[in-house]
Amino acid sequence: MRTRTTALATIAVLAATLTACSEPEQGKAERAAASTSSSAASSPASDTPTEAAEEKPDTELAVGDTFAYSDGLKAKVDSITTITKWGEYDSKPDGDQTPFRVTFTVTNGTKKPYDMDSFGFNAEGATTGGQTEFLYVEEGSKQAGGRIAAGRSATFTSEYSLAKSGGKEVLFTMSRSDDAWLESGSFLGDDPNWTGTIK
Repeated sequence: MRTRTTALATIAVLAATLTACSEPEQGKAERAAASTSSSAASSPASDTPTEAAEEKPDTELAVGDTFAYSDGLKAKVDSITTITKWGEYDSKPDGDQTPFRVTFTVTNGTKKPYDMDSFGFNAEGATTGGQTEFLYVEEGSKQAGGRIAAGRSATFTSEYSLAKSGGKEVLFTMSRSDDAWLESGSFLGDDPNWTGTIK
């Protein structure tokens, strides 16, 4: 009987370990006070901003929120804005498309320089769905690239267009593919994504 109980306990521990390993967490949300308050206001079931924030997964963020990766790297979407200025060679979309720019900041809280080429970005419509088109824009943009030194921050942009019929809500996702992240298995967790309205 004692052997059977020990075996069952061992199986339970292994099952819990496998469950934890199959759903790794990439990091935690650091929510801006304003977005937490607005979440609370829009959710009648929650009594406090803290309660509303706890109900939302760490990877589901609003513009202004920060995602703190488990290794010290941080990412924050600063704004989603309509593109109004164009350079001579920029790829301006058709009239039935809304051109927009996602501005985001990455802070390197690790002890080594971080290569921004290890990040991938994607935007899509969040109102009624809809694919976005990548835009080549030089005027006012700063494409992600190069390295960020340890302890430093840098701000970048990514430009897209979305069919006007798709509304103005956008879902922007960031994913990592650096060697350390892949080797640790952290990439198996949900990537952080930010939802916001094109201003």
